[in-house]
Amino acid sequence: MSEADAPGTTVPQAPAPSVPPPTRTVEIIDVPAHRLRRPGDLVAMILALLGVVLVLLLAVYAHRTTEGVTEDIENALPDFLERLLDIPLNLLEGLVTFLLPLLVIVERLIRRQVRVVLEALAAAVVAALLTGAGAWLLRSFAPDALVDGLAIASGTALSPAVAAIAALLTTIGSRDRRRAVGWSWNLLWIVLVLQVLMGAMSLPGALVSVLLGRALGLAARYLWGVRGERAYGRDLVTAIRRAGLDPLRIQRIADPEDLAEATAELVTTNSPIGYVTEHPDALPARAERRAEIREERGADDDGAPPTSSPAFMAATSEQADDGEPAPFSSPTPVVTLDDESAPADAGPPAPIRLRVSDPATVALAREGENRVYAVVDADGTRWDVVVLDGDRQVVGTLAAFWSTIRLKGLEQRAVVSLRAAAARAALMTYAAAAAGVRAPRLQGIADEEDSVLLVGEHVSSATTLSAMQPDDITDELLDGAWEQLRVAHDAGLAHRAITGDAILVASGRDVWLTAWENGEIAASELARRLDLAQMLALLALTVGPERAMASASRSLTEEQLVAIAPILQPVALPPATRAAARRDKQVLARVQNLLVDLIPTAQTEPMQLARFSARTVVTVTVAVIAGFILLTTLNFDQIIAAVREANPVWMVVAFLLGLLTYLGSAMSLVAFSPEKLPLWRTTLVQVAASVITLVAPAGIGPAALNLRYLQKNRIATPMALATVALVQVSQFVTTVLLLLVIALVTGSSGALDSLPSGAVLLVVALVLVAASTAFAFPAVRRWVLARLVPMLRQVWPRVVWVVGQPGRLAMGIGGNLIMTIGYLAAFQAALEAFAQSVPLTSLAIIYLVGTAAGSAIPTPGGVGTVELALTSGLRTAGVPTAVAASSAVLFRVLTFWGRVPLGWLAMRYLQKRDAI
Repeated sequence: MSEADAPGTTVPQAPAPSVPPPTRTVEIIDVPAHRLRRPGDLVAMILALLGVVLVLLLAVYAHRTTEGVTEDIENALPDFLERLLDIPLNLLEGLVTFLLPLLVIVERLIRRQVRVVLEALAAAVVAALLTGAGAWLLRSFAPDALVDGLAIASGTALSPAVAAIAALLTTIGSRDRRRAVGWSWNLLWIVLVLQVLMGAMSLPGALVSVLLGRALGLAARYLWGVRGERAYGRDLVTAIRRAGLDPLRIQRIADPEDLAEATAELVTTNSPIGYVTEHPDALPARAERRAEIREERGADDDGAPPTSSPAFMAATSEQADDGEPAPFSSPTPVVTLDDESAPADAGPPAPIRLRVSDPATVALAREGENRVYAVVDADGTRWDVVVLDGDRQVVGTLAAFWSTIRLKGLEQRAVVSLRAAAARAALMTYAAAAAGVRAPRLQGIADEEDSVLLVGEHVSSATTLSAMQPDDITDELLDGAWEQLRVAHDAGLAHRAITGDAILVASGRDVWLTAWENGEIAASELARRLDLAQMLALLALTVGPERAMASASRSLTEEQLVAIAPILQPVALPPATRAAARRDKQVLARVQNLLVDLIPTAQTEPMQLARFSARTVVTVTVAVIAGFILLTTLNFDQIIAAVREANPVWMVVAFLLGLLTYLGSAMSLVAFSPEKLPLWRTTLVQVAASVITLVAPAGIGPAALNLRYLQKNRIATPMALATVALVQVSQFVTTVLLLLVIALVTGSSGALDSLPSGAVLLVVALVLVAASTAFAFPAVRRWVLARLVPMLRQVWPRVVWVVGQPGRLAMGIGGNLIMTIGYLAAFQAALEAFAQSVPLTSLAIIYLVGTAAGSAIPTPGGVGTVELALTSGLRTAGVPTAVAASSAVLFRVLTFWGRVPLGWLAMRYLQKRDAI
C-alpha cells in the first residue's frame, strides 16, 4: 500500500484554478450625472476669503510682526546663496507660470474636457484682472498702514500672475485626484517661498495672492459646477458586485419629479463578486448562503432566475455588431413595478419592475438626501442600495457641528470623511439589528470613485407613517412604534432623528424603525429622553394629541412621561417635525396640558437645551456691529476735548432730559395700543431700542422692536402694524404742530425767516412735477395705491378709535410732546454747556432737519449725517464752528452713544422675561 493510500493520510491537492465570475448584462435606470454645485466648494471659498481678511488684518495691526517675519526669512539666506539661487528661481518661475499650467491643460484636453479647460482659463483671467485692480486700489486709496503691510520696496506685493495660477489650478481639478495638479501646487508653493526668501515678495502679499486666486477658482467651480466623481453606470455595477450582489437590474428611486430625466442603459460586466476572486470551491458556499437568505425571506429556491424570462431576454438581446449592448429604444424607462415575485408554480418569473411610488424606498432617499437604488439580483431578491457621495458630506458635517455647539448635553462627533460617515451608518445598522430592533439588515459595503454603497434589506409591502392617513393608523401600530423604540433604548441605542419617514409599516401590522445613520450607541439618558419626546410629538402631529398621549401612557412608565415634559419643545425635534409643529402651534401645548392632566406633579417648565437661540445670535451680532461702529466712527480725541471744555452740570442735565424721551415714547405706545400695556415695561422697551438704533436706520429700529413687543403681548400682526404706524404718524404731526406753536408763542420765526428760499422752492417744485408725472401712468398709480391703501385701511380705524377716546388721545399727544420737548431741551442744554444759546424756533428747526437727514440717509442711527446736519445748522444760526461741532458731538454722545449700555441691560432683562 502506497503512502498516499495509508489511512489518515491527506494528500495535498493542487489549488483550484481561478475562474472568472459569470458575465452579466445589467439594466440600469438612473438619472444622468449632471455637473454638481458642491457645498464644499462654497465653504472652502468662504474660508479662503476669511483667510484674506485675516492676513490683511495682520498686515495692518501686526505690521511689525509680519515685517519682522519677512525680514527674518529674507535674512535666512546668505548673499552668495541668493546669487546661487537666482538662476534656478527664474527657471522655476518659468516652469510654474507657463509649462506646468500648459501640461495640466493638455492633460485635460487629452481627456476631451474642453469645457473644464475653458472655465479654468476664464477663472485665471478674472483672477488676474481682479487682483491687478485690487493692487491699484490699494496703491491709490488704501490706508498707508495696509499698503505698508503688503508692499515691498518695488511696490505692492499682490501678484496677478500668482492669483491667476492659483485660480486655474483650483478650477481645473483637485490635487488629490489629479497628479499633475498636485505637482503644480507643490512647485507653486516652492516658488513663493523662494521669492519671499529672495525679497521679491512679502509674506502677506504672497498669501493674499494665493488666497484670492483660490477663492475665485472655488467661486467658479461653484458657479459653473464640476464633473462629479460619483459612481455611476459601470462603476456603480462594479461596486454593487463587490458588495456581494450579482445584480440584474438597478433603478434609481426618488420622488417622481426627480426622475423626469431618467434614462436606461445596459452594462455588460464580469467584475468580481465580493472582495476576492471567485474560486470553484467558493461558489457552492455563496449559493448556499443566498439560499439561506431566500429561505428566511420566504422565497422559493427552485424558481428560475429572471434571466430566463422571455421578456428580459428580449430586452437584453438588442446588441450592436461589435458585441456592445445597444441602448433601449425609449430614453424614458418603464417605472411601474410589481414588488412581489411570482409564485413558484407560475413558471419562470417575469422581470421585477420597480415602481417609483414605493413609499418606503422613496422615504429612504428623502430622509438622508442620498442616492437610493432598488436592485434585483440573479436570485430574484430585491435589495435597497444607499449611495453616500463624498461631495455631500460637508453638509452633514456642518449640520452635526452646528447641532453640537448649539445643544447642551448632546455632543455628537461630526464625521469628517466619506468613510467615517459610512462607518457610522454601518455601525448603527448592525447595532440596531443586534439589539433586536425590527430594522433592515445590512448585507454589504463597497466603495468606488467618491462614493460608498450600503446594501441593505428591502422591506416588502411597506409604507411610511407619514404617508398613511390618521384613520388607517391603529392603536396597535402606535404601540408597536413605542415598542421598537423601547427595544433600542434597552440596548443603549438612541435614534436621534425620529420622523414619519423613519417609521415603516409593513403588511399593515409590523412596525420597522429605520434611518439609523444619525444614531448613537451607549447613549446618554438625555439622548433617550429626546427620542421619547420626538416620538410623542410625531405621533401627536400625525394622529392627534389625545391618541398619541393615550398610546404613550400605555407604553411608557410614569417616570418616562414625567421626563418627557420639560424637553417637549421645538428645539428638540428633527427639522421635519419642527416645521409641522410650527404650522400647528397648538399641538405641543395641548400635549403638555394632557401630560399635566395625567400626571399633576409633572414639571412642564422647558429645560434649557440650547446653549443659545436665534435671538441670542441676533443680540450678539447687534452688539458686535454696534461696538465696531462705535470704535471706528467716533473721533474720541474730539469727544474728550469737547467734554473737557463743557460745563459738567449742563452735561448731566442734558443726559437726564434725554432719558425723559423714553417715557414720552412709551406713553404714546401705551395710549394707542388696543391692549393694556404696563407703562414701566413699555418704557424699558424704548430703552432697549437704543441698541437697535445702532444697526438700523434711524426710526426703523425702534418701530421694529415696538412691533415685536406688541406681538409678544398677543396683539395680531395687522393690528400691531397699524398701531406702530399710528404712533409714528402722531409723532410727526405733533412735532410739526409744536414747531408752529413755538413760533407763535415766542413771536419769532428765527430760522423760519429764511424759509422758503429759492433753492428750496425749486426742489419742492421739481419733486411735485416728477411725482405728478409718474402718477399719471396707470402702472405707477396702481403700484402706489396698492401700497398706500392697505396701510390707510389699517391706520384709519385706529385713528377713529383713538379720537373716540379722549383719555387715550391726550395721553398719546402728551407722550409725543414729552419726547420732542425732551430732545429739544437736551439739545439746548448741550449748547448751554458751552455757554451758547440760539432762539427756540431755530433750535427746533436745526434739530428736526438733523434728525430728518439721519432718517433720509440709511446709516445706522444716522451716524455721521446727524452730527454733520446739526453742526451745519448751528453754524447757520451764528454759533462758532468749533463750538457748533463740539455741541453736536456732545449732544449725540449724551442722547445716543451714552445710552447704549442702558439699552443693552434693558434688552437682556426683557429677553429673560420673554417680553421681546
